[in-house]
This record gives sequence, C-alpha cells and structure tokens, in this order.
Amino acid sequence: MQTQKKTVRLFLAITLIGAAISFSNCADDKKTDLTPIAALLALTGNSGPVDLPQPVDGTAFMKMGSESFVLTNQQLCVSGVGGIIVQMVDTDNLPILNIHNINFSQTTTHTLGQGGSALDIDTAGGVYGAGTNNVRGTCTATVKETSATIFDLQVLDCPITKQFAASNIPDVNLSFRVRCRR
Repeated sequence: MQTQKKTVRLFLAITLIGAAISFSNCADDKKTDLTPIAALLALTGNSGPVDLPQPVDGTAFMKMGSESFVLTNQQLCVSGVGGIIVQMVDTDNLPILNIHNINFSQTTTHTLGQGGSALDIDTAGGVYGAGTNNVRGTCTATVKETSATIFDLQVLDCPITKQFAASNIPDVNLSFRVRCRR
C-alpha cells in the first residue's frame, strides 16, 4: 500500500512539473533553458529504499553483500533476552541471524548494535555485528508488523563488521527481513 501511494505521488509530481515546464518554456528565449528539466530529473531520482519481500512466517530473507540467504529454521522468537534466532537448514546451520534483548512492544523502530538490541550474524568465517572497520556501530530496524502471533522486522543497508579481531571477514552491508512466529 505504501509503495502504491509513493508511486501515485511521484506520477502526480512528474505530471505537474511537466505541465509547468511546457507552459514556462513557450517563449523563444526560454527554449534552451534546461533548469526545469534538471529539476524534473532530480525529482525522479532515487525515491528511497524499497522494502524487502515479506518472508513466510517463521523465516527470514537476508542479504550480506552480494550473497542472499533464505533462513528457514526459526529457533526462537521471544521479547527480551532470548530475542530472535533464525538459521539455515543445512549441515552447519550457517548463517544464523541473532537479535537479542529486543522489545516486541516497540512498534516503530529499533536500534540494533551499540546501545540497542544486540545484533550478531554467525558465519563460517566469524561473527558479524553492526559497525565498520571492526568498530561497533548501530543500525535502525523498522517494525513492519507486530501482532499476538507475528513480529516482522526489517533492516536495509546496515554496515556490519567482524566482532572479533582474529576473524578474517570483510565488512559488508546487511539487509534482512525476519518474520518470526511468537
């Protein structure tokens, strides 16, 4: 629904600006003025990040750098210390998405990382957390849905880094959407 509203607003804005350009560029001395066209191109640029697809209940979609994963084994979905744990179903269960100390009563955004809910991603090469260059940081997570049975949380383009200096894993950006069953 939000995407449709944004699309309609963008279409109306482009139409109105196009009409304004047509009427303001009628005079001969204005035929080569590209200022209105530059404004129109700036408006049609990036309209912001797009939501990830909604995963099936009890699963997560996760993108780390250029790799994508569908995590189908929900281990935990509780408000508080335990938090959310979802992993792969394979021989090593990696990667594993862990979000600890999360409060399901917060219905808009959550801070993940330093000073917020703990975020760690277990991989074969080591453990990632929010931050860059081995310095802990934060990311903002958006609650997409919360009900008596579902908690749906999304993060877009969160920089993550190794949590232990001994790990030899590169910094990457993380996006995920987890839809856990309570």
